[in-house]
Order: sequence, then C-alpha cells, then structure tokens
Amino acid sequence: MVSALKFLAVLDDDFFKEKIYETAEKLDGTAEIIWFRFKNYDNIQNKLINIRKSVKKSILSLSRDYILAEKYSFDGVHLNKDTIKNYNIIKSETKLMVGYSSHCADEIDIINADYYTLSPVFYTPKDYNVNPLGIIDYNKSKKVFALGGISIENLDKIKDHFYGFAGIRIINDIIDTNF
Repeated sequence: MVSALKFLAVLDDDFFKEKIYETAEKLDGTAEIIWFRFKNYDNIQNKLINIRKSVKKSILSLSRDYILAEKYSFDGVHLNKDTIKNYNIIKSETKLMVGYSSHCADEIDIINADYYTLSPVFYTPKDYNVNPLGIIDYNKSKKVFALGGISIENLDKIKDHFYGFAGIRIINDIIDTNF
C-alpha cells in the first residue's frame, strides 16, 4: 500500500515564501519529518521561531546548521557533502537526529546518518541538467527517502524500494488529497 510509505516534507523557504508556516501547520503530523531548508540567513531567527511554533507533532529538521537547530529546539539537522564533517560533533555534543542528502548508493552505504534523502530519483525541472538515478540498490537497513520528481502518480513505483518519499512540489498534492 502506497500510504505505508513515510513522508518527508521539504519546506524550502525560497519556494514557499510567506506560506511556509501555514504549509508547515497543515503537514504537521502527516509528514514524519519536516525539513526546513533555507539558503538565505536574513531574518532567520524569526523564521526559526515561527517554524518551530508551527510544527508540534512531526520531527523538525533544519538544513546544515546544527548550532541553530539546537538553539531553536529543532529535532534534527539535515547535512550534505559539505557539512557532513560536523557529524561527530553533532552526535557527541547534541541530541539531534542527523539526516543526509545523498546522490548515490555509495554515500548511503558509507556515511552514518539517521535517515537519508536520495536524489534525484526521477526527472525534476532544474536550471541545470538533471540525470535521474531511477530505482537503485542501497543498504535497505537504512531509512532512505526517495527525492526528486516524486509525484502522487509515481509513488507506486517506489513503494517497495524506499522507506519513504520526500519532496517540495508534491506537498500541495499531499495537502489537497489528505494523504
């Protein structure tokens, strides 16, 4: 059953803009994890306070910055190849859950994290060339969320291969269908 897949909502600050808090409230409890992703630090403290207030049931993870994640009572931090170097500090000095953005099976197999996103699984529109990975083999004992080009229509293709799915554009479909 497709609904058995877990959902990781990617709340991108640039994509959702002023609707990010409303969207977070609607997803709270539906998404296992809500990953607050931002690229701009302008007024970030107020954004972190407000996003934390909006999410009470789902695990709340913050991109890159474990110090801010801890300061604003997030549950986890989501790292990438540039920030994974902080893994040992995070695990020894905080209680934060660690997520990791992977782009191949080797990263999942060798990098320690509590959960992973693997992308792009399917084609997704970007400003640069995207080569989808498709369904690939990886260490199935790890929690891996398929990311990239995920839609309601292709969830059936990933249901037997991933712990769950993640996305930005699929969020409105999830809200509209009461997934």
